Amino acid sequence: MERVCPICGSMEIVEDRVNGEIICGVCGHVLDKFPSQGPEWRAYGYGDRIRRERVGAPLTPLLHDFGFSTKAPRDLVRRGPKDRRMIRVLSQIHGLASSMGLPNVVAETAALIYRRVEKLDLLTKKMYGIIPAASLYLAARIHGIPRMVREFSAISGVDEKSILRCCMKLRLGLRLNPPRVQDAYISRFVKSLGLDGRVENLANTILDMAKRLNLTQGRSSRPMAAAAIYIAAKVLNMRVSQRRLAKIAGISPVTLRRRYKEILRNVGGVDGVFR
Repeated sequence: MERVCPICGSMEIVEDRVNGEIICGVCGHVLDKFPSQGPEWRAYGYGDRIRRERVGAPLTPLLHDFGFSTKAPRDLVRRGPKDRRMIRVLSQIHGLASSMGLPNVVAETAALIYRRVEKLDLLTKKMYGIIPAASLYLAARIHGIPRMVREFSAISGVDEKSILRCCMKLRLGLRLNPPRVQDAYISRFVKSLGLDGRVENLANTILDMAKRLNLTQGRSSRPMAAAAIYIAAKVLNMRVSQRRLAKIAGISPVTLRRRYKEILRNVGGVDGVFR
């Protein structure tokens, strides 16, 4: 069952298992509490925790051996070149995800994507420097998290075109078809603009009608989301700068105008949308 924050209306609800709380990931409001699932003892440092723990760390695809080994050898030279390469790439995926504040589940999905393409031998030597950012971008789309490719480019230092080309190869090689995230982009752009929640609701309604009319087919998610927001703001008599909205969405004002005119031509006359 999906939860919605009563304070800011966000659906980014997370579980804080350490404190036993269900909180909003945007404003930090505590929605509910649940019994803590942590250990019954307290540790005051890493060494203290290691001495008290009775089980090992959970298995994770972010470790080259999934965490099965109890003690990793310090000398990586003893490992083969494939092991060393996997350790390096997985470490880069984990570090990039942490720097961008992405959930651990996204990093683990990216690690699984990398493992699959490595097993299928789909990567060239040049792609190993791109795969951490590309797999994370693809994983974020799979989980419906609205992050733009320029954000991955800025943190990783890899140019946007290389990330997109690598993503295309990953999608074709693994036959992935991640869902579009227009709705999530609407929520993010509305918050960035500081607009009323009514704009978000109406923009989602407009976008839903555009989907039913197949206007989103073959269209990029960000321009469609931005166009729906611009139309919704105009209907509600709220001023929004085309240039500012386009900048936040990472598109050009020309693209924004083309998309909202296209929506207006097809959706504008439908009864009930602009009431």
